[in-house]
Amino acid sequence: MPAEYRAIWNTPGGGVGYSVFHFDDAASTSEAQTIANAVRQFFNALVGLFPDEVSITFDTEVLNLSLTGVLTGVFPVVPPGGVVGSQTLAYNRAAGLRVDWTTGAIVAGRRLTGRTYLVPASIGAFDSAGLVTVATVVAVQNAGNAMLAAVAATTPMVVWSRTHSTTAGVQASTVPNKGAILTGRRD
Repeated sequence: MPAEYRAIWNTPGGGVGYSVFHFDDAASTSEAQTIANAVRQFFNALVGLFPDEVSITFDTEVLNLSLTGVLTGVFPVVPPGGVVGSQTLAYNRAAGLRVDWTTGAIVAGRRLTGRTYLVPASIGAFDSAGLVTVATVVAVQNAGNAMLAAVAATTPMVVWSRTHSTTAGVQASTVPNKGAILTGRRD
């Protein structure tokens, strides 16, 4: 059963977005706090990629869910301090990066992989050809792998397939060198 924790993005113009992470079931408030602190550590390591107009806050609780998505428990946490982007370069509100959370599981004939979008990212994350720089890829992978290590002993990170009612442990974070573009239903 997965535990769910959210980072809340606040962007210019009142836009709000969420990055949702899943972990093995939290068994105590202490384990839930470890999850919250690890997610904050991940974003804090990346503030240099985000525009200074973007802030990220963190939820006040970790949710335990059944494999079908039914809420089975709630652990309150002291939300870690928010993070604010530090980049003053220009940015496109819809352009950023993608982190893939790889697993070894095959579900319905496909490898089970999670994704987290880090949008917006400043133009400093991209080279002159529009690709994500090698330094950015390494920094994001290192931040992702540090988060995995921080929770490994108690509540390892998982990818949850609600459709197939299964989870699989995350083995590593990878970052494609192509940028990610977020689109809406009206795009």
